[in-house]
Amino acid sequence: MNFFVPNKQAPIGIVVNFVYGLQKLVRAFFPLLILMLLRVTKGEWTSIIPWIVLSILAFFVVVLLIAYLNYRNFTFHIEKETESFVVQKGIFNKTKSTIKLAKIQQVNINQTFINKLLGIYSIEVDSAGSVAKEGIIKSVSHEVAQALKQTLLTYKENVIQSTESTNNPSVEHPTVSPRDVRHISIGTLLKVGATTNYLYTMGIVLLFANSLVYEGSKFFEDSLDDEAIDAFLEERVTLYVGLVVMLFFLAAIFVANIIRTVVKFYNYKMVVQHQSLFLSYGLLQTKSTIIKPSRVQLVKIVRNYFQKLWGIAGFKIHQVFGKESLNQKTALEIPGCSNEETKEFFEMIFNKPLELEGTTLKHNYRYFGFRFFLLACIPVALFLLFISDAVEDTWKFSSAATYFAIVTLLIWRSFKIGRLIITPNFIVVKSGVWDITHTIVEPHKIQKIVLSQLWWQKSANVGSLTLFTAGGMVSFNTSDYNQLKQLKDQWLYEIESKNKAWM
Repeated sequence: MNFFVPNKQAPIGIVVNFVYGLQKLVRAFFPLLILMLLRVTKGEWTSIIPWIVLSILAFFVVVLLIAYLNYRNFTFHIEKETESFVVQKGIFNKTKSTIKLAKIQQVNINQTFINKLLGIYSIEVDSAGSVAKEGIIKSVSHEVAQALKQTLLTYKENVIQSTESTNNPSVEHPTVSPRDVRHISIGTLLKVGATTNYLYTMGIVLLFANSLVYEGSKFFEDSLDDEAIDAFLEERVTLYVGLVVMLFFLAAIFVANIIRTVVKFYNYKMVVQHQSLFLSYGLLQTKSTIIKPSRVQLVKIVRNYFQKLWGIAGFKIHQVFGKESLNQKTALEIPGCSNEETKEFFEMIFNKPLELEGTTLKHNYRYFGFRFFLLACIPVALFLLFISDAVEDTWKFSSAATYFAIVTLLIWRSFKIGRLIITPNFIVVKSGVWDITHTIVEPHKIQKIVLSQLWWQKSANVGSLTLFTAGGMVSFNTSDYNQLKQLKDQWLYEIESKNKAWM
């Protein structure tokens, strides 16, 4: 396929645009649709049902027309003159996004659930320093997606090779083939799902349960007897029932977390190819991307107690993005790496062995003291002060003591775990309470160093350090200020003297 002339998406893209447009309308008018459904179910608005049907049909026609116009006006191509990738789109307000090929960060080939049903793929083009994805093509065939991805990522190399071939036709360029293919098994994904992301899954379950209860109460509000429900709760709901409900809730979180992990990372495949790492995964929504070692800014190795027992860890890779919050959402993750694989992937990216031991700098005891006062003492004092007459003393003091003990333990754990480790080649920040994270960055990838000291910390020679990279920031708080200052000068000297490229 010739990408140097304007190309359109696959014709089936009209259906994709229609479905996505319909989805946006449903989300925008969801409360109104629920109200209409309830009114019609209760026998109200029967006289205007034909108008409701006509309105819905009109919405369908408008969305379909917009989908067709979006397909017709959408083109993408490569401009040889400017060495740029150009995406043009829009119906009334036409836009033209131009991405320099040299600044392309990565090209992702994804397949949502809708795309799977239709047998097509979407392409997302990320560029260095971008806050969002400028180039998104929602519907192309797998062959076109792969060809476009290869063309965008190797455009300059192809130009060089074609020039060499013209000057010396006898030169043959070897074909690059995958040399190391690895898969993450279902068993490993089950281990990952059983040991990670409990809080995230808990939030999802609580949100779903709250929505279910709210919508259910709205729908059945006329048929519910509040007095009968209150009487049932007072007579039947005991401590035993409460414990059973709590165990059921925890089991639901556990199962939901495992299912979410397996669905997200299903058929996880890693291919080491041409000094790059190709990742592909997903059941309902397939994602694939290529990691180029030169663009990696920092790496995080995450492991908790159970993962340590099973010999696995999470391997997160932060590349170049314009905004740290976006980088956190799009950080590339390899779940369930063994100890050997973690070392191999690290060495492949940095071309150096993994180093987690070196000169160590710990938190000052004020790290624990300040957080203990702010997060444990003050909340407990306010709770006992303002809840004094609202509840029984036994419940009040037991709740305060439980909170005080748990928070104190968590702060102490964070204080003891925290380390700033300086190795010959890397800066390592160790942090966490349950999930222990080693954040690793090379000194020459640092964009900015901020050394701060609050006025009450000066007498104690305590300060904090923040390292800014193109892939996010790394901080180490409340430690020896003089040593942090020496490290800052040392890293700035290394950055200036070695003059290594940060990308």
